[in-house]
Amino acid sequence: MALHILITAPQLDPSAVRLLEEVGATFDFVSLEGGRAEMQAKLCAEPFDGVISRFLPIPAEAMAACPTLRVISRAAVGFDSIDVAAATAQGIAVLRAVGANAQSVAEHAIGLMLAVARNIARHNTAIQAGGWERPRLGLEMRGRRLGLVGYGEIAQRVANIALAVGMRVAAWSPTLAARDDIEPVSRACSLHALLAFSDVVSLHAPLSERSRHMIGHAELALLRPDTILVNTARGGLIDEDALRVALVEGRIFGAGLDVMSNEPPLAGFPLIGLPNCVLTPHIAAATPESRAITARTAVTHALDVLLGRPLPPGFCVNPEVFRAKPE
Repeated sequence: MALHILITAPQLDPSAVRLLEEVGATFDFVSLEGGRAEMQAKLCAEPFDGVISRFLPIPAEAMAACPTLRVISRAAVGFDSIDVAAATAQGIAVLRAVGANAQSVAEHAIGLMLAVARNIARHNTAIQAGGWERPRLGLEMRGRRLGLVGYGEIAQRVANIALAVGMRVAAWSPTLAARDDIEPVSRACSLHALLAFSDVVSLHAPLSERSRHMIGHAELALLRPDTILVNTARGGLIDEDALRVALVEGRIFGAGLDVMSNEPPLAGFPLIGLPNCVLTPHIAAATPESRAITARTAVTHALDVLLGRPLPPGFCVNPEVFRAKPE
């Protein structure tokens, strides 16, 4: 019987669609208008084998509605939109497209850093409104110290670009001690040590209950007035109220954020209207190149699971689902 796949978006890159067609899989999409309700209805009505997950969260009740479901493959790196515990309990493998969007996100992180450092958004707004003002000097990045929170594929590419600019780079993550030599990047012994070292801090950590608000009042107090904070990971890593205080009071130079704790931000979002905060709408991976390779990666590894092919290490969030299955 042909594999049946649900794609939680109105479209998928044609190169990824061809991979499904080559194995004779049937597939269905979820419209923007229908959203979560349409996804839930389709999971209730049809025996899907797998889901290619893009925009929509997949809670426990959505999985329970489809007892044939065997794999959820994220066309992205983050997986906080998936109830992993529920998936594991149901024997559903949760996959992520590790490294597929790394170059695009790394470039965006550097772009946010430079936009904040040189006041680009502020100057553009002033000139577009008919003004011509140069209210404060920008910052040159050569010789400055970049601190990377997390050191996965994206952070490593950010490091390469920053080193080419002439920055000094250090990194910290809870698992970094287990890695081989990462020179010329240096290792920080703790998050607080990294923050005290850094002129620019760039976040590349996954969001979990442990990492939520890992950058709060105490951490921001370790930064200097000429420090820049960049986040292209997950909005929940930062206490946004604490960040507003630091920006308004000039405790740090500025922030560049592609992610927020609520997307789109709710009314009263504390970082709106701050001239030293550059915001973009979670588009760091939104390039044709990134979308194509991410979609192909998600489909390829979903098919690996469904067709019994070997799955490369590091792509499955809950590998215990394979160990629990009988031989």
